[in-house]
Formats: sequence, C-alpha cells, structure tokens
Amino acid sequence: MITPLTIDIKDLTVAYGDRKILDNINLSFAPGKIHCILGPNGCGKSTLVKQIVRLYASTGELAYVAQETYGSIALTLRDYVCLGRYDRSKFLGGLNKTDRDLVDAAIHSMRLEGMEDQIFDTLSGGEKQRAMIARALAQDTGWFILDEPTSSLDPRHVRMITEVILDLVSRGRSVIIVLHDLNAASGVADRFVMMKSGGIIATVDALDGDLLTEVYDTPFVTAVTEDGRRVWMPK
Repeated sequence: MITPLTIDIKDLTVAYGDRKILDNINLSFAPGKIHCILGPNGCGKSTLVKQIVRLYASTGELAYVAQETYGSIALTLRDYVCLGRYDRSKFLGGLNKTDRDLVDAAIHSMRLEGMEDQIFDTLSGGEKQRAMIARALAQDTGWFILDEPTSSLDPRHVRMITEVILDLVSRGRSVIIVLHDLNAASGVADRFVMMKSGGIIATVDALDGDLLTEVYDTPFVTAVTEDGRRVWMPK
C-alpha cells in the first residue's frame, strides 16, 4: 500500500560560487498527479529534481531516473534492474518472489525481454535509458522522478513511456518529469512548473502562448490536430 506523500520545497537556493542555479524556490507537488517541469536549457530543471531527490531520498518513496545514461556498469541488464529492489531487501538475503516478479514486470514494461543477459555497458543509449526506467519501476515507490527520460528514444518508445507513466498514476503513484518536448508534456501532465533563470515563473494546469513566450523568449502559435489535441510551435 502506497502512502500518499506531498513533496514540499521551501526557500531552496543552490549556488556555485557567485552563480545562483536555483533562487528561492518554493513549490508543492501533490500526490496522484503528473507534474512536468518545463523551461529553457540551463534554467535549473535538473538541479531542482536532484535537490528533490536529496531532500526526500530518506523516505524510501522516491525512484529517480537521471538524465545521464551512465556506462562502466559491468552488470547484466537483469542484475542492473534488480538493483531497484535492494533498497528494500538485504543484500545477503537475496531477492524473494515478490522482488523477482517486480523485476520481470519492469523489464516487460520497457520491452527489454530477451536482453536480460546483455551487459549494461554494451547497450545502446536508448536501451540504457529504458533499463534505467525499468530499475526505477522495480523499486515500486510512491513517487517517480524522471529527468528527460525520453531524450534517447524513438517515437515508438516515447509513446510506450507515456503509457507507462499514465498507468503509474492510474495505480495511485505520482510523477515529477522534466521534458523539453512541449507537446509530449501537454499530452501527459496534470500540472506544469515553468522555470526560467533559476526561478519559477508559474505553476499552471494548462499551457498558453503568452506564458510560453515569456519562458522561452520566443513567440508561439497553436494548432489543433485531427483528434482534437492542441499542439504548440515556435512562431
């Protein structure tokens, strides 16, 4: 049973020397929703999610997928995904049936069957990214924190990740996700955190052209697709 956890960030400032990366951030992330963090490159999105992980990791209710697809991991894909269970299980005791079932389900969700015995370092960038997401899914936590989880994926796998995220929330989980693709974000998010220059410009339930122009310093136009979805494009 997942206990709903609200993530509150208060008066958060992060600086490297004289340069402020985050400037007095105050945010509240309600459970049961998909929160999408948007903003231009270098505005502090990744730093923000790393700070959320740092502040709440001790709760045991966060699974984190970093932006970087790390190499130099001499584990099979399956053993790598199994790492997601070891924060809940003793290393000496090994994994039980519940753990193994969660690992199998995570590998299946990411369409990685048949690759379980491959060494992580030999995987492509997209395969590593899916393996990282599978490891997070295996943790089976209340919150999933995802930093650009689709950056190395083709459109088919982007759609797959979107469906997995929507399924997580339908089962009572909560998501914070960093994305650059505005239209992918608008198709999945319940709440948008708009960032610029280390600060929060707005938190909104829907995107609009004026706000996007303010955040990205470029005008936007919108169009409606045949199936009724609104899409945003730089003008």
